[in-house]
Amino acid sequence: MRDHVDFDKFPHELSQQSVRSPLSGEFIYQAWAQQRHSNTRIQDRLLCYLELLLQSGVLNDAQVLGCILRGFKKTGALGENGLHGQPRQTTEAAVLDRLSFQMIQRRTIVATPSERIDTLRVAKPLITLVSTFTQTLEHLTPLEGPFLEIGNALGQYIGAYINDLSKVGLLTSKDGGPPKDLRTWFGRYLPPFVVLISPSNAQLGQALDILQKQSGLHAESLDALLDTAVVNGVDLDSLTYQENVLDNPLIITRAALYIYLNAMLVGRPLYDDVILFNYLNARYSGGIPTLVTDLITATFDVLANAINRTESNGSIFIYRSFLTNKLPVLLESYSTMIFPPYSIESCITEGLGRMDPPADPYSTQSFDLLDSSGMLSEARAEFLFSCALYGLIPEQSIESILGDVPMQSLPEGGKYQKGDLVAQCTANPVKIEELVGEMENMEGNAAETAGALIEIFESLCSTKDTITLKIICNALSRKSQALDVLMLFCQPSTILQPLCELLDHWQAHEDQGEHHPVYDEFGSIFLLVLVFRQHFDLPDSEFGISYTNSFMLKYIRRGRNSKDPSELSEEEKMLLGGWIKGLFETEGISDELMSTCSPQDFYLLVATLFDQSLRACEAGVLGLETLKGGFECRLDLLEPFLLPSLIAGLTWYTHRLLKPASTSTTSLSILLPTLSLLVHPPSLSSDALSLHEAVLAVTALPLDRALASVQKLHPRRQDIDPLLTTLKSRIRHPRNAAISTSELESWCNTPGGSILSALQNSVMALVNWSTTGMSNAAPPNYTHRLLLAAVTMLGAKFVLASLLDIISKHAANGAPDVVLDIITAMICAPTANDGRERLTLRHVLQSAYNDAYTLSKHNAARAEIIVRLNRRVESQGGTSTTVEIGAELDVNAAMDAAVAVDGNDILLDLGDGSGVTAAGQAQMVDVINAGMEMELQMADVMGNVGGGEDFLGM
Repeated sequence: MRDHVDFDKFPHELSQQSVRSPLSGEFIYQAWAQQRHSNTRIQDRLLCYLELLLQSGVLNDAQVLGCILRGFKKTGALGENGLHGQPRQTTEAAVLDRLSFQMIQRRTIVATPSERIDTLRVAKPLITLVSTFTQTLEHLTPLEGPFLEIGNALGQYIGAYINDLSKVGLLTSKDGGPPKDLRTWFGRYLPPFVVLISPSNAQLGQALDILQKQSGLHAESLDALLDTAVVNGVDLDSLTYQENVLDNPLIITRAALYIYLNAMLVGRPLYDDVILFNYLNARYSGGIPTLVTDLITATFDVLANAINRTESNGSIFIYRSFLTNKLPVLLESYSTMIFPPYSIESCITEGLGRMDPPADPYSTQSFDLLDSSGMLSEARAEFLFSCALYGLIPEQSIESILGDVPMQSLPEGGKYQKGDLVAQCTANPVKIEELVGEMENMEGNAAETAGALIEIFESLCSTKDTITLKIICNALSRKSQALDVLMLFCQPSTILQPLCELLDHWQAHEDQGEHHPVYDEFGSIFLLVLVFRQHFDLPDSEFGISYTNSFMLKYIRRGRNSKDPSELSEEEKMLLGGWIKGLFETEGISDELMSTCSPQDFYLLVATLFDQSLRACEAGVLGLETLKGGFECRLDLLEPFLLPSLIAGLTWYTHRLLKPASTSTTSLSILLPTLSLLVHPPSLSSDALSLHEAVLAVTALPLDRALASVQKLHPRRQDIDPLLTTLKSRIRHPRNAAISTSELESWCNTPGGSILSALQNSVMALVNWSTTGMSNAAPPNYTHRLLLAAVTMLGAKFVLASLLDIISKHAANGAPDVVLDIITAMICAPTANDGRERLTLRHVLQSAYNDAYTLSKHNAARAEIIVRLNRRVESQGGTSTTVEIGAELDVNAAMDAAVAVDGNDILLDLGDGSGVTAAGQAQMVDVINAGMEMELQMADVMGNVGGGEDFLGM
């Protein structure tokens, strides 16, 4: 800011600063305020910087209000010179004005549930600021000068905030009015502020009074106000309670980073380098050599754990790719921050040294790299050669670090450069397929390759070079592991957003005479989007689509459903008739037909086309052989451009087979022969065969389960087994954090017989591992799926209460710091968006933190644990690492829970450590049983959650 960095460069500088040395929001605001006081000539420019800080998420409203409040409390009056000194510049007024403007501007778009929770977090610092302002200046009415200016700005912000609460739906709770906390806070502290500001600004005071009454933000009666526990938690003592709780020294455990990396890779690889760097830098506070050493060790711990748990080959692959292709990139970022007597080579050597077996080769704690598969030993060599490729260590050092002669060498082409790869692919698009294949190599070049592919994607989409785009899309559709590696270096929306935008606004080139290529190119791009969606089990929000009239959103939500003829428009009827005529009459699918029907319209009609064709056959209007012949046309050597439409067709078959009316012998005699033709056609060209394999990979899992349910009803039919055999060999399980039935059974068979007992045992194993004296002890069996499953099945409040019990137990024994670090990592660990709305551990912890003062009156020890835990989570977690959640649950109910509308409810779950009452337990069991029954039914028919026998989607 002092150097007047250009506004367009400022966000990049912020990002770089976050990597080098992340700063707290309070520090950044104070730095900004200092610049404003010392640079009176660039006030407007600094306000623009403030806007950028707020837009980037480095600062938020709650932090800024907290800083203003602390400034007031620290000086004992308003302003640097106190009430009786010279009036200072009204920085507070300028800031509040800008916050009001930003709040109004950002609500031109729909708020996500996570943003609603962020909005709720503003309430307490705002009300505390209003109370402090009123009490400080109540004897100075009417307000004048800078005090009036600040009061006006604060009043305008209050109005903007109440209006924002209304827009995002937070002024209606289960009882029909605003949440009880908000009614209580505003009911007690807003009227005195209105009384203070009205003599100087009657219009503002009147507006706030009307707004408060219209929004219902007032207590029903004084008695109700005084009976509310939350009011007791907003007295003067509560304002400083959390700050007065002394912190314990931070202990860096080996388990914490092991947990964090496990969470990053347990499902879809979660890419966000800024969040990862912030987490690491917050934990290690400049101790870069220790950070680097621990990061290397933790990555090997995660890989060793996956091998010991016999995770799937796909999971182990992504762990190895992270180790070989991603970790050296991270280490390179830190290598320039390591100074003598340390070096990056010494850190690498020390990190690997922790993995060597102890002196006793027969020790049960031995982490022997020469395991039966040799995979860990091979991975260590691959990692070292990748480090040499990045110049982190000299190649000749590899043998001494390994203690053996390596069996491999650096790649012949050396280290790739993104710019060179982009130039090569531009000159020769065939090179793209070669690069996609190399993404699966464990040589260290995947970062540059991924960067090149991302840049090529963006360039081809912007120039609408669909011919070349077809090449890269077809290559990636066949390589699921290449998609996994790509996600180590970008978000799904980085690829999907430009592709979806291209599909939504698709227009054939005017100079393109034939329309077969148009459908061919559209289908290849469309297929890759659906492969992405299936492979990573992505919700709609991950596509980066910002408009509701999107073809892709229509297809995802309604593409599998056929329309009744009465629901079709005249244009749709005409197009559908043309396709039926083209499929089942002699002239075939003509270029004229495709010229009158856009690819988007065709794909939205596919399910209806299948439905009407089979209904015609069932009614005797269309013969079975004619029907099969028409479908076979879709798989002819000359018609591979229509193959991606089989996704909608096979999905329609899946739903049709699940309908009771479709399981009759008559219906099956038509459904199964035509389905068999589509699943294993008699002949395909090589290009069509690869496309067909990709199509089956998207649809095989739900179709397999639908056929299995039909087989249970018709066990004697001989035409189902061949279909199941074909499909099982094509099933590609989604990379998500779903749990399998075998996992759930193993957890429920642990001592205690519940998933919560399994979680507690897992935490205790991590604590014991972190406190053992053996630095090379093998990592304990751990999967982050256990925590996610517990939160999904039991709820975040119940799980957090159990975790707090564990901390309390260790605190009673005088050693809470290790378990505090471990549970902090569990709460801070990133979580992929699954499209469902639920309270997270972090949200519930923040709610308990806000209510800690009330809890301290009858359980001081537990209240202090909550404060310390939340303090560490806020310090290490930064911005919430849960991607935005969907809108499938009741938002208002969730918001009420987020701010602990019922203080007694919070105390019941978190206060005394005893969990819920007997009635609450019974109710919870009913909810869990109902939820599991529904999940099992969904898994049986659709397999939405992936992963072998997976049934519980996380």
